[in-house]
Amino acid sequence: MTDTRTLELPQLGEILDRSPVPPERSALPHDLHHEPEPTTLAIPVVGGGEAVVLDEAPSATRTTASLTLTPRRAALALTALAAGAFVTGANEASVVALSPAIAAGLGVPVAQVGLLATAFALTVVLAAIPLTAVTGRLSRRLTLGTTLAVWTTGVVVAATAGSFAQLATGRVISAAAHALFWAIVAPTAASLFAPHLRGRSVTRIMLGAAAAGVVGTPVLTVAGDRLGWQAPYWGLAVLGAVLAVAFALLLPGPAPRDDDEDPADRPAPVRGDLPSRPDFLRVLAVTLTASVAMTTTWTYVVPFVTEVSGIPSATVPVMLALGGTVAVGATLAVGPFLARHAVPTVAVGLALLSGAWTMLALGQGWSGLMAQVLQAAGWAVLLSALLNWAMRHTPWPTDMGASIYTVTMNSGAALGPVVGSVLAARWGLWLLPLASLVLTLGAAAITATADRTMLRRLSVPSQLRRALAARQAVRDRRLEWQRRTAVRAHRPVAAAFAAGQAAARATERGTVRAASAVSDRAGRALRGHVADLDTHLG
Repeated sequence: MTDTRTLELPQLGEILDRSPVPPERSALPHDLHHEPEPTTLAIPVVGGGEAVVLDEAPSATRTTASLTLTPRRAALALTALAAGAFVTGANEASVVALSPAIAAGLGVPVAQVGLLATAFALTVVLAAIPLTAVTGRLSRRLTLGTTLAVWTTGVVVAATAGSFAQLATGRVISAAAHALFWAIVAPTAASLFAPHLRGRSVTRIMLGAAAAGVVGTPVLTVAGDRLGWQAPYWGLAVLGAVLAVAFALLLPGPAPRDDDEDPADRPAPVRGDLPSRPDFLRVLAVTLTASVAMTTTWTYVVPFVTEVSGIPSATVPVMLALGGTVAVGATLAVGPFLARHAVPTVAVGLALLSGAWTMLALGQGWSGLMAQVLQAAGWAVLLSALLNWAMRHTPWPTDMGASIYTVTMNSGAALGPVVGSVLAARWGLWLLPLASLVLTLGAAAITATADRTMLRRLSVPSQLRRALAARQAVRDRRLEWQRRTAVRAHRPVAAAFAAGQAAARATERGTVRAASAVSDRAGRALRGHVADLDTHLG
């Protein structure tokens, strides 16, 4: 039998020979996963971060209403969404930038001001999923316009606060709106344009979040030092009111309901290309530990560098701007390594953060600046790698996996300031970097438990895994065809049937030969009689 082979990459056979899936058996769903890797983007914002998954999802398909937008209006709407990402990101990081000014203005300890970050993160954790579900059937215009109006209200409450309780109330209100805004801003931006422009449109949104770290936070710090801590919140409130009106004017309204829509026509949700619940839980454990480590110290970084490291307060805005610039550069630089080296990239990010905490613990001015650079680079690398690693292993659609990841990250962001507040109140700010260093090393230890087999699979490009799966499918079909067409001697019914068919064919051949012999004898006898008759007549 000839062996028909398919055209393959040269290294495919060698990799298949090392594959845990034997060629003789079918590839089960848990053996070969060949979905494309999820494309992720994460932007760090002063110890926090905003993250999105760029792959196409049902909620991110272009809406019917968006088809009525002119290109200019769609571009203006995208600009307004990016501006919304800027103001919400700047407001999220405002407590870190303004903590000394807030503490002095309200007459409370800096450790107590850090608890505002806990209230903000905890509100995001509790509000994101319920608010997204409640507003799911509303138009993006109504939802985002109302969201920015509520957000502006919370910022105004914070700006007029004369007590810590009122400031906390304003932060909670703006945090709830922040959670809903970031839950729907990426699908909204994607729905304004054709599907192939999804990555570009969502990237514009993330540039707004990046600007919050590079420009927004330093500006808030300068304004808080010179004009008082309420002034930055008034500026954010004005921008929020303008954006609420812009969303109402620029975003598309509700699309006409199509009762004849076929659910089968909707795009399938994107899933992780190597789904594994244990590996996904491992990523969440690393995420939680690293987030607690980050916010334990970085929530109080401004009073730390001014009081412990001795850096002048006038230098703090420059330091924050430097960190934001380094973070954006690190995010762009690490992107090409995520598809095949997500876990090693996580290790690199944790190593950089460990160096940052070590430098900060030295308590010197130069080491404080060095810590800022290492922290910004390490946190940016870690955020990008953790999100990508989590989305590769999520056993659910990536939008659900991203929600679980975000909840975990914000849970750590809520717990870290509490840990830092307790340590700072009891032993002083000097202990915070050491606590963060211990937690970061713990996250590195969890990362080191990653399964080696899964690490090898993560390093194989999805195109190659798809080729392997296609080759295995061809082999399976070939084996199945051989099984169906081959005669099975151990099946008595089939064997008897085959024997009967052979006997029938033999009988038929014998009958034909006998009839042919009789015909030949009759022909010879007839010819003999004709010859005798001719002789007698002659």
